Amino acid sequence: MSKHTDFRHHKIGAHDAEGLKNFWEKVIQEQTKQREGEESRLSKSALNKLRHEWTLRLEGRARQVQAHTKKQNEQMTLLSIETLPSPDKTVA
Repeated sequence: MSKHTDFRHHKIGAHDAEGLKNFWEKVIQEQTKQREGEESRLSKSALNKLRHEWTLRLEGRARQVQAHTKKQNEQMTLLSIETLPSPDKTVA
């Protein structure tokens, strides 16, 4: 009788394990479907394109500002060199 009882408990345990397996496979499948839908939605979104365009604009603007600053510094250096008194060669 104990062998028979053990056999039935084993079947119930196997049935529960199969049910749990099916449950988690279904949960994983639903989550995968949701994730794929979200990825699809994001890939169709214009947000990434806009971010890329704004990044390019900002980089271009930063280069313009750097070039302008560099040009101003060069002009200031030239002006300071021109305003230095020239050595008087007749004084010696």
